[in-house]
Amino acid sequence: MRLGLGAKFTLTVLIILAGTNAANTLYDLNASFRFHEQQLIERGRALGRLISLVSPEAILGFDFLTLNNYTREVSEQPDIVYSVITNPEGAVLSSYIDTTDPLAKKYLGQTESRDALKVLQKLEDRDELIKLQFPITHDGKLLGNFLVGLSREGLQSEFRQQLTIKMLVLAAVVVFLSLAIYAVFRFNILHPIQRLIAASRDVGRGQHAVVDVKSSDELGLLATAFNAMAEGIKREQAQLHRQANFDTLTGLPNRLMAFDRIDMEISRAKRSGQRFAVLFIDLDDFKSVNDSLGHPVGDRLLVAIGARLQAALREGDTVARLGGDEFLILASDIRSEMQVEKIADRVLEAVAEPQELNGRRVVAHCSIGIALYPDNGENAESLLANADNAMYQGKATQQGTATFFTEQMNIRLRKRVQMAQDLRVAIELGQLTLNFQPIVDTADRRHRGAEVLLRWTHPDRGAISPAEFIPLAEADGQIVDIGDWVLEQACRCWSSWRDAGIESGFLAINISRIQFRRRFSARLAELMSIYGVPPEALELEITESVLLDDHSQVAEELNSLRAVGVKLSLDDFGTGFSSLSYLKRFRFDVLKIDRSFIAGLPNNPDDVSLVKAILAMAKGLDLNVVAEGVETQEQLSFITAQSCEFAQGYLFARPSDEKTYRSYLENRHTGGEPVRRSANAT
Repeated sequence: MRLGLGAKFTLTVLIILAGTNAANTLYDLNASFRFHEQQLIERGRALGRLISLVSPEAILGFDFLTLNNYTREVSEQPDIVYSVITNPEGAVLSSYIDTTDPLAKKYLGQTESRDALKVLQKLEDRDELIKLQFPITHDGKLLGNFLVGLSREGLQSEFRQQLTIKMLVLAAVVVFLSLAIYAVFRFNILHPIQRLIAASRDVGRGQHAVVDVKSSDELGLLATAFNAMAEGIKREQAQLHRQANFDTLTGLPNRLMAFDRIDMEISRAKRSGQRFAVLFIDLDDFKSVNDSLGHPVGDRLLVAIGARLQAALREGDTVARLGGDEFLILASDIRSEMQVEKIADRVLEAVAEPQELNGRRVVAHCSIGIALYPDNGENAESLLANADNAMYQGKATQQGTATFFTEQMNIRLRKRVQMAQDLRVAIELGQLTLNFQPIVDTADRRHRGAEVLLRWTHPDRGAISPAEFIPLAEADGQIVDIGDWVLEQACRCWSSWRDAGIESGFLAINISRIQFRRRFSARLAELMSIYGVPPEALELEITESVLLDDHSQVAEELNSLRAVGVKLSLDDFGTGFSSLSYLKRFRFDVLKIDRSFIAGLPNNPDDVSLVKAILAMAKGLDLNVVAEGVETQEQLSFITAQSCEFAQGYLFARPSDEKTYRSYLENRHTGGEPVRRSANAT
């Protein structure tokens, strides 16, 4: 049986009290017994001395009747069993035994004779008797002895009686004290401890608990310390809860809490039959803010946008920050898509409102993807994934818009995922190849070089357009390995043509924005050294998206590439928003006019004006120009008349694989038109 603290304490006190009082009682009774025994002995001695003084005359006169009276009177005294007078030789002169005494009864019943000597011999060894002997003398002569036997039986009986009474009293006192002590202990000690234990269990279950402090003793101090500890745990739990569920920068709910609230909204919507919307928000070109103004300013922008989103929402809606520049809005009680459109419009307007940050006027924009419950998903994961997919689909078409999710988007998403998986093994399986499209001199159509184009032939889907898989490779980082493979294959091809005695001119290679961030200039120099490719054999084509990154890093990498010796070309010129500022800030060797402007020549007045302006500007900056997408003689005649040095397009040749392009080079060489590079060829 398991005893509690109160029972253990009470039992301990009971044992101590019982032992102490029992020992004290026994000591007192024993002392009382010894005292009364001593009194009995003194009384026997007094009688003995009296008889020894009065009996000599009777002994000398042989007055045995008097002697018998003496012994009888003595034996009739309380607690005296016998009295005997003997002569010096030990013969009994007179004796008397108190037959009413319990001790005498005990032993007389076992003795056949009542002879005094025999009785004395029988009682001689009994511890119950106190045996006293007094000499009877006259004028110094021994006349006899007076023997007295005192019984302890009365004293022992009284001792036992008193012991019983005292033990009963002691037991009652001990029980009473134990109950009183237990009651006091339970009220003053056990109850506070039990309250502390119950409060500790509540705290252990995550519930806040405080105990009342009713005293200033040690238990009161313990309760005060516990309350302080509980308050500290409460603050830490609140802090941990906030850290686990709220974004540390904006104070908005984080991804974890956003999922919890979506799950709660799903449960509520199932009961009520209502719909709700999930809006996935992504800031457009937020990296440019961090790169140009610094991360602290970017953080301030995120905080400001979070506050604006909260202000733009209805009461009961939730806005959360998922991470980076991504936010989520949970809009409950949606009755129509028009209602969601109004919410999205308010969000777009709130984000786009100009604000002053670090002394700079900053205008941010965002793209929004919208998924509706239960139309576009029945759980938090699918709703968020579909809203995210809708956002990316809308961003790919036009930034700064809100896009609803459709099943067609989901199909495209699954295709993208599968394509990304297939692209990971495309190099190993030999599905990626290089194509080459010649670049010619517009004046005499002489071959000057070729643009290197990447092609992917899928075993099931056939040829996949670069416009489809290149953005995918850039999005998941595969473009770094693919771009490195393209560089190495281009160097290998050029080296093999040179070794075969074929003068191929230069190779223009497109460089991805992601690839450029990795500062590949060292790798390019390594490949050129391995394959023995001279710097003038390579031209790197860079789009304006590369230049959107941190300008100091861009300038540093461009300088590194110039140190390698290769030429730099600004590709798709005219399609961006800041081309002139880039030309002012960075130095290039070649401009490539995008095919969209060439297509309208020479009949589209806008294209004519724009191409003329580009060519005039390039001439002023001493830049060579390549016109892409030349497909008709009229287009060629126009750009030639405007002093555009180079062109490429279907009018001259379509892109071809390595084997076909090599045959093209060999045929041009054997056909009497050797391929040369002019002094200013690029």
